[in-house]
Amino acid sequence: MFNREDEVRAIQPGDPEYDPKTTIFANMRRSFLRGLAIIIPIAITIWVLWFIFQFIDGIASPLYQQIGLNIPGIGFITAIVLILLLGIASRYLAGKVFFRILERIFLTLPLARSVYSGARELINAFSLGQKGKTFREVCMVEYPRKGVYSIGFKTNELTFEDADGNKKMLSNIYIPLPPNPTTGILTLIPSDEIISLSISVEQGLKLVLSAGIVTPTEMSKAKIKEEK
Repeated sequence: MFNREDEVRAIQPGDPEYDPKTTIFANMRRSFLRGLAIIIPIAITIWVLWFIFQFIDGIASPLYQQIGLNIPGIGFITAIVLILLLGIASRYLAGKVFFRILERIFLTLPLARSVYSGARELINAFSLGQKGKTFREVCMVEYPRKGVYSIGFKTNELTFEDADGNKKMLSNIYIPLPPNPTTGILTLIPSDEIISLSISVEQGLKLVLSAGIVTPTEMSKAKIKEEK
């Protein structure tokens, strides 16, 4: 039988087997962060798919109602079938030609051209498996104020000339706002003030979209920038 003194001694912080990191609250905190890392990508995916299905369903359902088809869920099924058919058609020559013609039509319309080209560039930027990505590198910039850094993605460079004729090289830095990466802030920052990071664009996107939960094991200034 254990007496009272043995029980008190067993839970004293001085005991070598006592570890504050393994307390219930610490385990709950780690479990909560792991749960966030799992739920955030799932939530973003569901939100995007729900928006697409709702858009197609809003067009297809009234058409079915006009011909007397009031089947529950038929708009949702139509959205799935349409997306599947578009994916299949894009793999064949006739489908590729059709989509290229459609793309040219959009690019010739003044308003549609800017919207379509911008949306396509943004989607291609987040398509990590494709070549020629819009995002060139991951960087840190002092935003929204000095001493506070934000993770951004360099998209391009331009030369700015002031009223006195002085020229300065600026970098276009896109700062996405999680959890929706298609919304963000475009900043023009002097190229010598940005800090290029040694991580890949994919790692940078994971870092931003997970709100810092999925963090690279190591992050440092890119050596290429140091040599310039």
